[in-house]
Amino acid sequence: MRERSKLALRLLAGAAALSGATYGGAAFAQAGEPAVIEEVVVTARRREESLQDTPVAVTALSAQALEARGVENIAEVAKFAPNIRFDNAAQLSGGNYNATVFIRGVGQNDFALFSDPGVGVYVDGVYFARSIGAMLDAFDVERIEVLRGPQGTLFGKNTIGGAVLVTSAQPTNELSGRGEVTIGRFDRQDFKAYINVPLGDQLAARLSVASLNRDGYAKRLLTGDDLGDRNTDAARLQVRWTPSEALEVNLAGDYTRAREHSAPNTLLVAGNRPGFNGAPFLLNYNRFVAPTLPIRAPDGQIGINPSWITGDPYATYGTGPNVNDLDTWGVSGTVDWSLGAVDFKSITAYRHLKAAFARDGDNTPYVFRHTFNYDKQSQFSQEFQLSGLSFDERLTWVAGLYYFTEDGRDEGYAHLALGLQPPLATAPPFSPSVNILTEVENTTLAAFAQGSFAVTDQLSLTLGARWNRDEKTYYLDHRRIWDGFVVANTSRSGEWDSFTPKVGAEFKATEDVMLYVSAGKGFKSGGFNARPLADETEVTAYEPETIWTYEAGAKTSWFDRRLIVNAAAFWSTYEDIQLTVNQTPRNFVANAAEAELKGFEVELFARPVPGLDINMAVGHLDHEYTAIGQGLGPTQILPITLSHKLVKAPEWTANAGIQYRLDLGDTGAFTFRADAAYFSRIYNDIANDPELSQKPYTLLSARVAWDSPDELWRVSIFGENLGDEQVKVSGNASSAAFGLKEAAYGPPRTWGATLARKF
Repeated sequence: MRERSKLALRLLAGAAALSGATYGGAAFAQAGEPAVIEEVVVTARRREESLQDTPVAVTALSAQALEARGVENIAEVAKFAPNIRFDNAAQLSGGNYNATVFIRGVGQNDFALFSDPGVGVYVDGVYFARSIGAMLDAFDVERIEVLRGPQGTLFGKNTIGGAVLVTSAQPTNELSGRGEVTIGRFDRQDFKAYINVPLGDQLAARLSVASLNRDGYAKRLLTGDDLGDRNTDAARLQVRWTPSEALEVNLAGDYTRAREHSAPNTLLVAGNRPGFNGAPFLLNYNRFVAPTLPIRAPDGQIGINPSWITGDPYATYGTGPNVNDLDTWGVSGTVDWSLGAVDFKSITAYRHLKAAFARDGDNTPYVFRHTFNYDKQSQFSQEFQLSGLSFDERLTWVAGLYYFTEDGRDEGYAHLALGLQPPLATAPPFSPSVNILTEVENTTLAAFAQGSFAVTDQLSLTLGARWNRDEKTYYLDHRRIWDGFVVANTSRSGEWDSFTPKVGAEFKATEDVMLYVSAGKGFKSGGFNARPLADETEVTAYEPETIWTYEAGAKTSWFDRRLIVNAAAFWSTYEDIQLTVNQTPRNFVANAAEAELKGFEVELFARPVPGLDINMAVGHLDHEYTAIGQGLGPTQILPITLSHKLVKAPEWTANAGIQYRLDLGDTGAFTFRADAAYFSRIYNDIANDPELSQKPYTLLSARVAWDSPDELWRVSIFGENLGDEQVKVSGNASSAAFGLKEAAYGPPRTWGATLARKF
């Protein structure tokens, strides 16, 4: 109740002080023009249509909205859409680019190559299969859409929580371009540019580039190097060919190269204490290994103890590997062909990534908990779609076939109490350190169809379904470091079929009010545990998880489209939940729970007068486990009860913003903007460890921009996280065995300025 009261006060303050922002970020009406909110086009149902006609809970941010809000990467949409968490530095990874995405409490908290995300990320219709590298930079983007709730019919597997759709700015037949330079705190130096070139009447090309650079916002006290820096270069080339009005071909290629340090990590707890079960690895390490090393703790003692805790979320005594490298590229071809009665679409894509990332989990000069991963992954996908209008245009339908295949390889190590072995130690537990080789081969086949039939001019019924088959093969070669013992040298294969239907009804009560109800199923693919530390019995299989979501919503506009209010209420039954336990040496996934989730979202956009826009949104999520099972093996002990809360599932999310454009004629125009985003308590691990959880917080940002009279020049200054909130984006506790807790924090207060020129 206390958190709800605080939220109410914050919303009231937001309504009074932050009374404006853009609806989808559409351009402002100029002086003398009516204060009308423009239409926003989305592709939530695999076709372009107005947001207000789409019976899906979706938040859309246009290119103007993204720039106005200073969105640097797709994770930042979580500050502007209700009931979503989008964090970097996935648990145990140390990789800035490794995303964890949850919508309405459903997602995936693990980065590993063998773990599938629970929210699908699509770029120009192409599915990005891995959470590794999923923190995409938002440059030269036309639109980002956040679809809440299962999208199992049209988008398929691993969209059980929802989908994030990124649409790149496309080539046009007009010569144009833009460049911008940003400087800021932590020696930030960013450069972004694009040029659009027509190549005749039928051909156009667009080249976009970005170079993003910033010193790290966290420091290693003993080595002087930083953490959480940016050093990324990216480019995208697109070509559009339109040989006729009926045929359009789009080719695209992109490349991103990052050479950065690990995500910030700091020590929260070190040493044995009540509830730690004796921390046997820590006790034995301090007894047998630490005295043989020339290392002293800050308090002058030998070993790992609380004096290694800096008390500063942006400082650590760690000295282990410090790397976060990423190379990823892809090519795609999209064909849109009108065949008269039907339209044909083909999306062909190939993607490849290499990533190296590491973490010093003990945050000391000792080699007690270090991890390193070197991953390679490649994927190929092919989708064919047919769509059209039938029965005197009363039936709008889409049907398709989908094929996806990927190969992945993870090489690395987990240095866990390294050196704890005979002859130093004469009794177990000995070091479980392992060298890791894991290979995966995944194939997906799917067929889908969905149609909406207009029973009357006001009432439409929707029916859709998707059949999906997943085939997976894993190969593991994990060997213990100190004695060469083969922990696992084995292969596992499995197949899983799924059927995900959707039904719904839409009622156009008036020209400005659309009501809808729907019921849909989503699923996340099954798999195998690939983090054994004892023996092959830990390589257990887990089944797909599924969800049924029942939703009712309204899309409404008022006062001649000066006010938009959209709302949705939902109730979900979540079964065979793939609970991910990362409490080394207990690291596993099991279908060990069922849950019930219910809540609502309300989004408001207003333009009371030209130049002034208002947006506010509130999301509420009430959830509980309804059943708890057990692990699949003798070492798989679940650290939850029915009273625990789901991970990354804040009860309340809210945002509000204000943007006002002051037109000064020959002097140009000023645009003022402020935003606030609120999140109630967030549990970063399934055990709801209070020291890993993030208390309720509010992020504040502001921006002032000046546009020249000809609108070719723009100068802006901005500040992010103005309240200097210290936000835990991930955390890990291995206290029972290793006596440690650690956390990664997001950036502190930042500021900067941007100079942009277009033609």
